[in-house]
Amino acid sequence: MGDAVVNDYEHEVDSIETQSKTTLEQDQGAGGAAIIRCFTFGVNPIAFKEAKPTKQELFNSHVKGIEVMLWRDGMKLMTEVEPRILVDEKSMSYQIFVGARPAKGHVLTRIQVPKTLKELVHG
Repeated sequence: MGDAVVNDYEHEVDSIETQSKTTLEQDQGAGGAAIIRCFTFGVNPIAFKEAKPTKQELFNSHVKGIEVMLWRDGMKLMTEVEPRILVDEKSMSYQIFVGARPAKGHVLTRIQVPKTLKELVHG
């Protein structure tokens, strides 16, 4: 059993399960590249106190700007991957994590070469 502290909240992790019949060692990686991008935004404290927006409203207010930033990097938003929004009221900021893929005709840099889960877990 491991303990982890994330965003000042303590979590206990007993195990992680998956429904896949493929083990990490068997995973060869298939399909196109999937990149996780994180965008951090500051909170307007006055507006946030008056009418705290939902996570969906936060995402909707930034999606066009995120698409532009991804486009500048030669990427497109993966609409089939649900974004993740983390709000940190203590630091008055929030992060939006999205899935992205290289746009047609763009090549990933050496730093962005995709890794399988096995490579990520075993370093």
